[in-house]
Parts: sequence; structure tokens; C-alpha cells
Amino acid sequence: MLSPQAFSEIYKWTDAEGNVYFGDNPNNKDKATELNINTESRSGVTHSSGRNKHRDLLLKQSAEARAEKAEKKKKYQEKRKRMKRKCVLARGHLKQHIRASGVYKVNSKGERQYYSNKERAKSEKRLRSSINKYCK
Repeated sequence: MLSPQAFSEIYKWTDAEGNVYFGDNPNNKDKATELNINTESRSGVTHSSGRNKHRDLLLKQSAEARAEKAEKKKKYQEKRKRMKRKCVLARGHLKQHIRASGVYKVNSKGERQYYSNKERAKSEKRLRSSINKYCK
């Protein structure tokens, strides 16, 4: 729907003293110039669409940042859970290692091969290293 102003005629005229006037009812239409003004143009009129776009962009970036942060937190928690499990296993193995009178491994024939004192100390050192790594 167009406003009544969209159909109004606007004139420009100058009086005898040189003053310039604009209006829709000049004193002398013969000396006035009709101006063609596009009243439908929105140039110079501000509205909130620019702000809305900026707000939407900020909301999108904020949502992405929250999602990224949640993903990082989830990965960190999974990592901590794996490390805790490895810590518990390493401590259990070390306890068994220390309490056992003999430590052995089973070869491909299914026979037990007992560790020498040197191998046992090396295995114990490896388990302690695992505990230091996973039990933080």
C-alpha cells in the first residue's frame, strides 16, 4: 500500500529575495520546478536487518565455540578415563610382580619361562614407568 505522499507533487521555487523553497503548493506554479522524488526508495533509511545479521553471526559463532568446547571436554574425559584404567592395571601388575615368588612368560609351546633377576628388575622398572606415566 502506498502512502498519499507517494503521489504528492513536490516543487522548488525561489522568491524575489533569492530564498529557495520546497513544497507541494508554490505561490506561482509557472516559476516553480517540479521535482521527481522517488518516495519508494529506502536509501538512507536504516533498519535492523544489518544488526540482525550481525547478531545471527555472533550467535552462530558462539554456538560453534560451545560445541567445540564440549567436544574437547568429552575427548579429555575419555582420555582421563583411559589413563585411569591403565594406571589401575599397571599398579595391579606391579603388585603381582612384587608379591610373586617367580615371574614368568609363556612361550609359543605353552611352557613357562621364568625371568632372571635382571629381567625381573627390568620388567618392574617398566611397570613403575607406566605408573608414573598414567597415574597423574
